Amino acid sequence: MKKTTIIQVLTVFFACLLHYSIVSAAGIPVGMVYISSGYSMMGSEYGDLLASNNTKPYHLVYVDPFYMDVLEVTNSDYAVCVAAGVCREPESIASKTRADYYTNPTFAAFPVVNVTWQDAADYCEFVNKRLPTEAEWERAARGISDNRRYPWGNGSPREYNMNISLIPGDTERGNIYSKGLSPYGVADMAGNVSEWVADWYGENWYEMKEKANPMGPQTGYERSVRGSSFETNITELHLAERTGMDPDSWSYTVGFRCAQSIRESIGYDYTEAAAEEPDIEFFYVKAGNENGIFLLEEPGTGYDTALIAVVPNGAVVEILAGPVSINYSEWYQIQMQSGEKGWTIGSALVPVNEPK
Repeated sequence: MKKTTIIQVLTVFFACLLHYSIVSAAGIPVGMVYISSGYSMMGSEYGDLLASNNTKPYHLVYVDPFYMDVLEVTNSDYAVCVAAGVCREPESIASKTRADYYTNPTFAAFPVVNVTWQDAADYCEFVNKRLPTEAEWERAARGISDNRRYPWGNGSPREYNMNISLIPGDTERGNIYSKGLSPYGVADMAGNVSEWVADWYGENWYEMKEKANPMGPQTGYERSVRGSSFETNITELHLAERTGMDPDSWSYTVGFRCAQSIRESIGYDYTEAAAEEPDIEFFYVKAGNENGIFLLEEPGTGYDTALIAVVPNGAVVEILAGPVSINYSEWYQIQMQSGEKGWTIGSALVPVNEPK
Protein backbone atom coordinates (compact mmCIF):
# COMPACT_ATOMS: atom_id res chain seq x y z
CA MET A 1 0.00 0.00 0.00
CA LYS A 2 2.82 2.40 0.90
CA LYS A 3 4.58 1.69 -2.42
CA THR A 4 1.47 2.48 -4.42
CA THR A 5 0.96 5.73 -2.51
CA ILE A 6 4.55 6.87 -3.15
CA ILE A 7 4.24 6.17 -6.88
CA GLN A 8 1.00 8.11 -7.02
CA VAL A 9 2.51 11.04 -5.16
CA LEU A 10 5.55 11.09 -7.43
CA THR A 11 3.35 10.95 -10.53
CA VAL A 12 1.31 13.93 -9.38
CA PHE A 13 4.48 15.79 -8.33
CA PHE A 14 6.12 15.47 -11.73
CA ALA A 15 2.86 16.27 -13.45
CA CYS A 16 2.70 19.52 -11.50
CA LEU A 17 6.29 20.37 -12.37
CA LEU A 18 5.44 19.92 -16.02
CA HIS A 19 2.16 21.81 -15.74
CA TYR A 20 3.80 24.92 -14.32
CA SER A 21 6.49 25.41 -16.97
CA ILE A 22 9.94 25.40 -15.39
CA VAL A 23 11.79 28.63 -16.20
CA SER A 24 15.53 28.82 -16.89
CA ALA A 25 17.89 31.36 -15.35
CA ALA A 26 17.47 33.45 -18.53
CA GLY A 27 13.70 33.59 -18.01
CA ILE A 28 12.93 31.32 -20.95
CA PRO A 29 10.91 28.20 -20.11
CA VAL A 30 13.10 25.10 -20.15
CA GLY A 31 12.92 23.26 -23.45
CA MET A 32 11.75 26.34 -25.35
CA VAL A 33 13.38 29.11 -27.38
CA TYR A 34 12.55 32.80 -27.66
CA ILE A 35 11.14 33.86 -31.04
CA SER A 36 11.44 37.59 -31.59
CA SER A 37 8.60 39.84 -32.71
CA GLY A 38 8.54 41.76 -35.96
CA TYR A 39 7.72 41.65 -39.64
CA SER A 40 8.68 38.79 -41.93
CA MET A 41 7.48 37.09 -45.06
CA MET A 42 5.19 34.07 -45.07
CA GLY A 43 4.14 31.59 -47.75
CA SER A 44 5.79 31.33 -51.17
CA GLU A 45 6.10 33.36 -54.34
CA TYR A 46 3.73 32.84 -57.26
CA GLY A 47 6.66 31.78 -59.41
CA ASP A 48 7.88 29.12 -56.98
CA LEU A 49 7.08 25.91 -58.84
CA LEU A 50 8.29 23.82 -55.91
CA ALA A 51 5.55 25.16 -53.60
CA SER A 52 1.84 24.33 -53.63
CA ASN A 53 -0.79 26.90 -54.60
CA ASN A 54 -2.24 26.94 -51.06
CA THR A 55 1.03 28.50 -49.82
CA LYS A 56 0.67 31.54 -52.09
CA PRO A 57 1.03 34.48 -52.23
CA TYR A 58 4.23 35.45 -50.47
CA HIS A 59 3.02 38.05 -47.98
CA LEU A 60 4.07 40.19 -45.05
CA VAL A 61 2.98 39.34 -41.50
CA TYR A 62 3.67 40.76 -38.07
CA VAL A 63 4.07 38.32 -35.18
CA ASP A 64 4.29 39.10 -31.48
CA PRO A 65 7.19 37.54 -29.54
CA PHE A 66 6.57 34.04 -28.23
CA TYR A 67 8.29 30.92 -26.94
CA MET A 68 8.42 27.74 -29.01
CA ASP A 69 9.23 24.17 -27.97
CA VAL A 70 12.61 23.10 -29.32
CA LEU A 71 11.36 19.53 -29.69
CA GLU A 72 8.16 17.85 -30.69
CA VAL A 73 6.22 16.57 -27.66
CA THR A 74 7.47 13.09 -26.77
CA ASN A 75 5.78 9.89 -25.64
CA SER A 76 7.07 10.39 -22.09
CA ASP A 77 5.89 14.03 -22.00
CA TYR A 78 2.43 13.07 -23.13
CA ALA A 79 2.23 10.10 -20.75
CA VAL A 80 2.48 12.49 -17.77
CA CYS A 81 -0.65 14.29 -18.98
CA VAL A 82 -2.41 10.94 -19.40
CA ALA A 83 -1.36 9.86 -15.90
CA ALA A 84 -2.79 13.10 -14.51
CA GLY A 85 -6.15 12.27 -16.07
CA VAL A 86 -6.16 15.30 -18.39
CA CYS A 87 -5.15 13.76 -21.72
CA ARG A 88 -6.50 10.70 -23.49
CA GLU A 89 -4.17 7.93 -24.50
CA PRO A 90 -3.16 7.94 -28.19
CA GLU A 91 -5.63 6.20 -30.48
CA SER A 92 -2.98 3.54 -31.16
CA ILE A 93 0.16 2.59 -29.25
CA ALA A 94 1.85 1.53 -32.51
CA SER A 95 3.93 3.57 -34.93
CA LYS A 96 4.37 2.66 -38.58
CA THR A 97 6.81 -0.21 -37.98
CA ARG A 98 6.64 -0.73 -34.19
CA ALA A 99 3.74 -2.59 -32.61
CA ASP A 100 4.57 -1.21 -29.15
CA TYR A 101 5.71 2.37 -29.58
CA TYR A 102 3.89 4.62 -27.09
CA THR A 103 4.35 2.43 -23.99
CA ASN A 104 7.82 1.07 -24.80
CA PRO A 105 10.52 2.89 -22.74
CA THR A 106 12.89 2.56 -25.71
CA PHE A 107 10.83 5.20 -27.52
CA ALA A 108 10.14 7.49 -24.56
CA ALA A 109 12.08 10.39 -26.15
CA PHE A 110 10.46 9.92 -29.57
CA PRO A 111 7.57 12.16 -30.72
CA VAL A 112 4.08 11.12 -29.68
CA VAL A 113 1.81 10.30 -32.64
CA ASN A 114 -1.73 9.03 -33.22
CA VAL A 115 -3.27 11.97 -31.35
CA THR A 116 -6.13 14.19 -32.50
CA TRP A 117 -6.05 17.98 -32.66
CA GLN A 118 -7.97 18.19 -29.37
CA ASP A 119 -5.53 15.79 -27.71
CA ALA A 120 -2.68 18.08 -28.74
CA ALA A 121 -4.52 21.21 -27.57
CA ASP A 122 -5.35 19.55 -24.22
CA TYR A 123 -1.72 18.64 -23.61
CA CYS A 124 -0.46 22.15 -24.39
CA GLU A 125 -3.04 23.63 -22.02
CA PHE A 126 -1.97 21.13 -19.35
CA VAL A 127 1.60 22.46 -19.47
CA ASN A 128 0.41 26.10 -19.49
CA LYS A 129 1.10 26.51 -23.20
CA ARG A 130 -0.91 26.38 -26.44
CA LEU A 131 -0.59 25.19 -30.01
CA PRO A 132 1.32 27.63 -32.25
CA THR A 133 -0.43 29.42 -35.09
CA GLU A 134 0.61 28.79 -38.68
CA ALA A 135 2.34 32.19 -38.73
CA GLU A 136 4.28 31.39 -35.56
CA TRP A 137 5.22 27.93 -36.80
CA GLU A 138 6.55 29.33 -40.07
CA ARG A 139 8.44 32.16 -38.38
CA ALA A 140 10.13 29.64 -36.08
CA ALA A 141 11.03 27.51 -39.12
CA ARG A 142 12.06 30.30 -41.50
CA GLY A 143 13.48 33.03 -39.29
CA ILE A 144 13.27 36.63 -40.44
CA SER A 145 16.32 36.98 -42.64
CA ASP A 146 15.76 35.11 -45.89
CA ASN A 147 13.48 33.21 -48.25
CA ARG A 148 14.66 29.69 -47.51
CA ARG A 149 13.09 26.48 -48.70
CA TYR A 150 14.20 24.40 -45.71
CA PRO A 151 14.68 25.27 -42.02
CA TRP A 152 18.47 24.98 -42.41
CA GLY A 153 18.64 27.08 -45.60
CA ASN A 154 18.55 26.20 -49.29
CA GLY A 155 21.09 23.39 -49.34
CA SER A 156 19.68 20.12 -50.64
CA PRO A 157 18.39 17.76 -47.92
CA ARG A 158 20.95 15.27 -46.65
CA GLU A 159 20.75 12.39 -44.21
CA TYR A 160 22.26 14.64 -41.53
CA ASN A 161 19.56 17.35 -41.93
CA MET A 162 16.40 15.44 -41.22
CA ASN A 163 14.59 12.14 -40.75
CA ILE A 164 13.04 11.54 -44.14
CA SER A 165 14.97 8.55 -45.46
CA LEU A 166 13.65 5.01 -45.73
CA ILE A 167 15.96 4.11 -42.84
CA PRO A 168 14.52 3.74 -40.25
CA GLY A 169 11.28 4.47 -42.12
CA ASP A 170 9.65 5.63 -38.90
CA THR A 171 10.01 8.30 -36.21
CA GLU A 172 13.35 9.13 -34.61
CA ARG A 173 14.35 10.53 -31.23
CA GLY A 174 14.08 14.33 -31.22
CA ASN A 175 16.99 16.64 -32.03
CA ILE A 176 19.47 14.13 -33.40
CA TYR A 177 19.68 16.10 -36.65
CA SER A 178 21.61 19.10 -35.31
CA LYS A 179 22.50 20.32 -38.81
CA GLY A 180 18.82 20.65 -39.65
CA LEU A 181 17.90 23.22 -37.00
CA SER A 182 15.94 26.34 -37.92
CA PRO A 183 17.52 29.81 -37.54
CA TYR A 184 16.08 29.96 -34.01
CA GLY A 185 17.43 26.51 -33.10
CA VAL A 186 14.12 24.66 -33.35
CA ALA A 187 14.54 20.96 -34.20
CA ASP A 188 12.72 18.65 -36.61
CA MET A 189 10.67 21.28 -38.42
CA ALA A 190 11.30 19.17 -41.51
CA GLY A 191 11.02 15.41 -41.33
CA ASN A 192 10.25 13.19 -38.34
CA VAL A 193 6.53 14.03 -37.89
CA SER A 194 4.19 16.69 -39.23
CA GLU A 195 2.57 18.89 -36.59
CA TRP A 196 -0.90 20.06 -35.60
CA VAL A 197 -1.14 23.86 -35.27
CA ALA A 198 -3.89 26.05 -33.85
CA ASP A 199 -5.52 27.40 -37.02
CA TRP A 200 -8.56 26.20 -38.87
CA TYR A 201 -7.40 25.31 -42.36
CA GLY A 202 -8.31 27.50 -45.32
CA GLU A 203 -7.19 26.41 -48.79
CA ASN A 204 -6.98 30.01 -50.05
CA TRP A 205 -6.52 31.73 -46.71
CA TYR A 206 -3.16 33.26 -47.66
CA GLU A 207 -4.90 35.35 -50.32
CA MET A 208 -6.45 37.29 -47.41
CA LYS A 209 -2.94 38.41 -46.44
CA GLU A 210 -3.91 39.10 -42.83
CA LYS A 211 -1.00 41.16 -41.50
CA ALA A 212 -1.02 41.25 -37.69
CA ASN A 213 -0.76 37.97 -35.76
CA PRO A 214 -2.81 36.00 -38.32
CA MET A 215 -4.97 33.30 -36.74
CA GLY A 216 -6.50 31.65 -39.81
CA PRO A 217 -10.23 31.35 -40.58
CA GLN A 218 -12.68 31.67 -37.67
CA THR A 219 -14.13 28.22 -38.37
CA GLY A 220 -13.79 25.30 -40.75
CA TYR A 221 -13.90 21.55 -41.20
CA GLU A 222 -10.17 20.83 -40.96
CA ARG A 223 -7.29 22.01 -38.78
CA SER A 224 -3.95 23.00 -40.27
CA VAL A 225 -0.98 20.68 -40.19
CA ARG A 226 2.52 22.01 -40.85
CA GLY A 227 5.87 20.43 -41.59
CA SER A 228 6.90 17.28 -43.39
CA SER A 229 7.16 13.79 -41.93
CA PHE A 230 9.45 10.81 -42.34
CA GLU A 231 7.11 9.67 -45.16
CA THR A 232 7.20 12.92 -47.16
CA ASN A 233 8.62 12.65 -50.67
CA ILE A 234 11.90 14.54 -50.73
CA THR A 235 10.81 16.42 -53.88
CA GLU A 236 7.85 17.86 -51.98
CA LEU A 237 9.86 19.35 -49.12
CA HIS A 238 9.20 23.06 -48.55
CA LEU A 239 8.82 24.78 -45.18
CA ALA A 240 5.84 26.75 -46.51
CA GLU A 241 3.90 23.55 -47.28
CA ARG A 242 0.62 23.23 -45.41
CA THR A 243 -2.36 20.92 -45.42
CA GLY A 244 -5.69 20.38 -43.67
CA MET A 245 -6.76 17.39 -41.60
CA ASP A 246 -9.99 16.38 -39.87
CA PRO A 247 -9.41 17.43 -36.23
CA ASP A 248 -10.92 14.15 -35.02
CA SER A 249 -8.53 12.07 -37.11
CA TRP A 250 -5.04 10.88 -36.20
CA SER A 251 -1.98 9.47 -37.95
CA TYR A 252 1.36 7.83 -37.21
CA THR A 253 2.96 10.69 -39.19
CA VAL A 254 1.43 13.56 -37.16
CA GLY A 255 2.47 14.87 -33.74
CA PHE A 256 2.78 18.40 -32.35
CA ARG A 257 4.77 20.91 -30.33
CA CYS A 258 3.61 23.79 -28.12
CA ALA A 259 4.11 27.54 -27.97
CA GLN A 260 3.62 30.11 -25.23
CA SER A 261 2.56 33.76 -25.45
CA ILE A 262 5.13 35.96 -23.78
CA ARG A 263 2.71 38.75 -22.92
CA GLU A 264 0.75 36.19 -20.90
CA SER A 265 3.87 34.76 -19.30
CA ILE A 266 5.39 38.01 -18.05
CA GLY A 267 2.13 39.85 -17.47
CA TYR A 268 2.65 43.19 -19.16
CA ASP A 269 -0.14 45.19 -20.75
CA TYR A 270 -0.64 44.66 -24.45
CA THR A 271 -2.63 46.73 -26.89
CA GLU A 272 -3.67 45.69 -30.36
CA ALA A 273 -2.19 48.93 -31.70
CA ALA A 274 1.27 47.43 -31.17
CA ALA A 275 0.57 44.85 -33.87
CA GLU A 276 -0.82 47.24 -36.47
CA GLU A 277 1.30 47.90 -39.56
CA PRO A 278 2.87 51.38 -39.32
CA ASP A 279 2.51 53.90 -42.11
CA ILE A 280 5.71 52.90 -43.89
CA GLU A 281 6.42 50.95 -47.06
CA PHE A 282 8.04 47.55 -46.82
CA PHE A 283 9.95 45.70 -49.51
CA TYR A 284 11.58 42.30 -49.59
CA VAL A 285 14.87 41.43 -51.21
CA LYS A 286 14.86 39.36 -54.38
CA ALA A 287 18.21 39.44 -56.14
CA GLY A 288 19.69 37.32 -58.92
CA ASN A 289 22.61 36.53 -56.61
CA GLU A 290 21.48 33.69 -54.32
CA ASN A 291 23.27 35.38 -51.39
CA GLY A 292 21.18 38.53 -51.75
CA ILE A 293 22.45 42.11 -52.13
CA PHE A 294 25.19 44.29 -50.69
CA LEU A 295 24.37 47.00 -48.16
CA LEU A 296 26.80 49.88 -48.75
CA GLU A 297 27.70 52.95 -46.75
CA GLU A 298 27.11 55.24 -49.76
CA PRO A 299 25.22 54.72 -53.02
CA GLY A 300 27.29 53.60 -55.99
CA THR A 301 29.93 51.01 -56.83
CA GLY A 302 33.21 52.86 -56.28
CA TYR A 303 36.16 51.06 -54.71
CA ASP A 304 36.02 53.37 -51.71
CA THR A 305 32.37 52.47 -50.94
CA ALA A 306 32.37 50.59 -47.63
CA LEU A 307 30.43 47.32 -47.37
CA ILE A 308 28.18 47.20 -44.29
CA ALA A 309 26.48 43.83 -44.71
CA VAL A 310 24.94 41.35 -47.13
CA VAL A 311 21.13 41.43 -47.09
CA PRO A 312 19.84 37.92 -47.90
CA ASN A 313 17.01 37.17 -50.29
CA GLY A 314 13.65 37.29 -48.57
CA ALA A 315 14.71 39.81 -45.93
CA VAL A 316 12.10 42.50 -45.15
CA VAL A 317 13.48 46.05 -45.33
CA GLU A 318 12.16 49.60 -45.02
CA ILE A 319 12.91 52.35 -47.56
CA LEU A 320 14.39 55.42 -45.87
CA ALA A 321 15.52 57.56 -48.83
CA GLY A 322 15.96 57.53 -52.58
CA PRO A 323 16.00 56.92 -55.38
CA VAL A 324 19.44 58.28 -56.28
CA SER A 325 20.35 57.71 -59.95
CA ILE A 326 23.94 56.57 -60.56
CA ASN A 327 25.10 55.03 -63.86
CA TYR A 328 21.54 54.24 -65.01
CA SER A 329 20.72 52.46 -61.73
CA GLU A 330 18.39 53.55 -58.94
CA TRP A 331 19.80 53.39 -55.39
CA TYR A 332 17.80 53.45 -52.15
CA GLN A 333 18.72 53.83 -48.52
CA ILE A 334 17.17 50.97 -46.58
CA GLN A 335 16.98 49.78 -43.00
CA MET A 336 17.07 46.13 -41.98
CA GLN A 337 15.09 44.79 -39.00
CA SER A 338 18.41 44.59 -37.14
CA GLY A 339 18.58 48.40 -37.38
CA GLU A 340 21.48 48.52 -39.86
CA LYS A 341 21.11 51.23 -42.50
CA GLY A 342 22.77 51.55 -45.88
CA TRP A 343 22.34 51.92 -49.63
CA THR A 344 21.47 49.25 -52.15
CA ILE A 345 20.30 48.93 -55.74
CA GLY A 346 16.54 49.26 -56.20
CA SER A 347 16.13 46.55 -58.82
CA ALA A 348 16.48 43.91 -56.10
CA LEU A 349 13.65 45.34 -53.95
CA VAL A 350 10.10 44.04 -54.45
CA PRO A 351 7.06 45.67 -52.75
CA VAL A 352 5.52 43.16 -50.35
CA ASN A 353 2.04 43.86 -51.69
CA GLU A 354 3.14 42.93 -55.21
CA PRO A 355 4.83 39.52 -54.90
CA LYS A 356 6.53 38.43 -58.13
